[in-house]
Amino acid sequence: MKYWMRMNLFEIRKKLHKIPELGFLEFKTTKFIISVLKKYSELEIVEFEPTGCLAIYRKNPGKFKLFRSDIDALAINEQTNCDFRSEHQGRMHACGHDVHMTVLLGLIDKIITEKIEANYLFLFQPAEEGLGGMRKILGTGILDKFDINEAYALHVSGNYPTGTVASKPGIFFGIPREFEIEIKGKGSHAAFPQSGNDAVSAACFLINQVQVMLKKKFSATDPVICHFGQINGGTAQNSVAESVQIKGTTRALAKDVSFEINAILFNCLKSAELMYGVKTKIIFTSYFDPVVNSEHLYKKLKKILPEKYNFEEAETVMTGEDFGFLCEKFNSLLYWLGVGTESGDLHASTFLPDEEAVNVGVDVMFRLAVQNEY
Repeated sequence: MKYWMRMNLFEIRKKLHKIPELGFLEFKTTKFIISVLKKYSELEIVEFEPTGCLAIYRKNPGKFKLFRSDIDALAINEQTNCDFRSEHQGRMHACGHDVHMTVLLGLIDKIITEKIEANYLFLFQPAEEGLGGMRKILGTGILDKFDINEAYALHVSGNYPTGTVASKPGIFFGIPREFEIEIKGKGSHAAFPQSGNDAVSAACFLINQVQVMLKKKFSATDPVICHFGQINGGTAQNSVAESVQIKGTTRALAKDVSFEINAILFNCLKSAELMYGVKTKIIFTSYFDPVVNSEHLYKKLKKILPEKYNFEEAETVMTGEDFGFLCEKFNSLLYWLGVGTESGDLHASTFLPDEEAVNVGVDVMFRLAVQNEY
């Protein structure tokens, strides 16, 4: 275990892991991060409303490199039984953001300890999990005040052993779009279905018809997903359901394809209305841009890795990440940080990354920070 000048990274990770909070509610987390950052007179700290912060390290009038960590957690009951498990019932860092934050804090300490003469922005971003916190930060215009030429982020992964880094150039993460549908029918007794308009039957038609239309529009090998993950409707087994609520997600790798999936959803909703006499409404609750890695920065990542680490070429995945909004504005790079194949799966109640991966993450980020050419 390494001790940087002013912090024990493993202890910081444990403290952050204990206080997971949902998006835009990360008050304890932000308070803790700022308490650490205030130990460094070299930093200027800008707080966001309601949560999150930006630490500015400026040594010359030149360009900035931006390093970002997400800080929110998930609504999951932790089942790890570790001695630093979540103290917040029903909340857990099941996506590894506690590790992300710790790596970024370690990077800050190492840059300051080494007295690097360069400019850096360290962004602790709230609400990555489906709420698009990055879009809100960009909307404030705070990053427009800086000449940013590179942006970096990592994401932990239990698919790779500790000491392994994986990435790819071009499209890395896809375009997720979350939606909620409400179907309003007319209730009646099940013995007299002609008196009602069955919202459940309309929902079944909708779900099946969307899949039929996707198969007609796209080939079986096209990376296209429209998944219905939650359905609630009806009040009694012998009644025609008056309403149904559906939640789901679409995934694609190109924006035009994402819009085509939306069009299929809208058309199938209209068909359900005509066939079953119901009314429908759809709301898209979140949307992320794709994560598109700069080929230049991808090559840089491979170049700066020492032999003690293993690099693997990653595959494009349909996972979503609002780091994609930064990719739209700046030359950007996201990579997988292996945290041990025994750590479990992301978003699982038993997910527990290997703490040794923290030091790997700090080392890789530091090398990216100080290496300008290759």
